[in-house]
Amino acid sequence: MTSAAFRTMAGAIIGSVFFVAPAQAQLGGLMGKAKSAAGLGSSGSQAGTMSGDEADAFLEASFRSTKNVLIATTLILQAVEKRGPLTGLKTRINAINSTSDPKEIGSFKSALSANLQALDNRKEFAGDFQTAYQAASAEEKKVLGIAVLNLAIGIARNVDLVGKAPQVVDAIKGNPKLLMRAGQFKTAAELVALQGKGLAGISTSVPKLLAAAKVRAPKDAKTTNETPVTL
Repeated sequence: MTSAAFRTMAGAIIGSVFFVAPAQAQLGGLMGKAKSAAGLGSSGSQAGTMSGDEADAFLEASFRSTKNVLIATTLILQAVEKRGPLTGLKTRINAINSTSDPKEIGSFKSALSANLQALDNRKEFAGDFQTAYQAASAEEKKVLGIAVLNLAIGIARNVDLVGKAPQVVDAIKGNPKLLMRAGQFKTAAELVALQGKGLAGISTSVPKLLAAAKVRAPKDAKTTNETPVTL
């Protein structure tokens, strides 16, 4: 591949990360307050250079976070909008969990965006969730508790990913092998930006969601694995 083609690929990645930057700024105030109240700890931009292996880890974490947040918000929306029993989402949740192809994960963008917007638009999101949780069966309460916990983990993880995004750009520009996978990194950057923008609005409700579900966020949420959902 020519150097000109490499520069074109790098430009696509950089464009995606520039889109992440406004989300990072928006997250600064809203999510800092929410994370503190929820006991999520702190996380900020990372310093230093990033190796190729670390760039790969960023890619994997971005896709994993996308699936986690999509599942969590899908379950929560099902409850607050009274769409029916959570077990009705079994096929959908299994399909998301089993997806590993970057292109397929990238296709989740529209569904994820719709979920985040729907939750952000609810004026009484926390109150609606509390009502839905109280009306749920014992099994559904367990699932909703996991969903809220996973959402909190997703918020902390996303802040960490947004902070690492500029380093990923530097790593890609200096590594031709990574540039060959520019499309995957561009998709990851877009997904991180989408979550950053969408989660900023609903993050302030997370402490109340955790309290309603009687669960406590882990001390270091950004490094904690999400809990698998079984329906």
